[in-house]
Amino acid sequence: MKKPISLRDYLVQNIQFLKDNPDKLSILIESGRYRSTLATGYSMESICPVRFLIQDFSGDPDLIAFLLFQWLRVHQSELMTNLEKNKNAVKFEAEILDNDKVDVLFEVELTERVILTKNQDGSFSFSYPEEPQLTAALPATPCELIDDHGNILAAWTSAEPQDSVSIEMPLFNKR
Repeated sequence: MKKPISLRDYLVQNIQFLKDNPDKLSILIESGRYRSTLATGYSMESICPVRFLIQDFSGDPDLIAFLLFQWLRVHQSELMTNLEKNKNAVKFEAEILDNDKVDVLFEVELTERVILTKNQDGSFSFSYPEEPQLTAALPATPCELIDDHGNILAAWTSAEPQDSVSIEMPLFNKR
C-alpha cells in the first residue's frame, strides 16, 4: 500500500491547508483486492479503491482535483491515458458546511505491482516497481521486420509524432 501513503504525503506537502492541518485528511481503502496468476514467480497486484476526505476545507476543491491529477500523471498514468478508465477515474462528493468551508471526498482506484523475490535462505523480499513514465515520442524512424534468416519481411517509416508522448516500457532481449 505504498501508493495511498505516497498520495497522502503529496497532498499534505502541496496543499497549504493540509500542511497546517494534516489531521483534516483521512484516507480509507474499502473493498481492496489482491490478484495473482499462475505465471512463473510469486508476484501480485493490489487494487486499492482509495477514498480520501478533507474536512473543513476553506479553499477551492478544484485545487485538490488539480493536484490529484498531477500525482496521477506519475503514479497511475493509465487513468489519464486510457479513455475507458478515464471516464470514471476520479469521483468526488462534497458537503458545503458554510460560505467558506466544505468537506470534500475524492475516490480513485489505484493499482500497485508487488514483486516477490525468493531469497537463497527461503525467505521472500517485497519490492514495488515504479510506474512506466511518459517520454517524448520518437521521431519518424525507418523500421524493418526481419526473420530468423535475415530476410526482410516488411519495411516502413514510422509516423512523425505530433505533440504526443509514449509510455516507457522496459523491454528485454528474447534472443
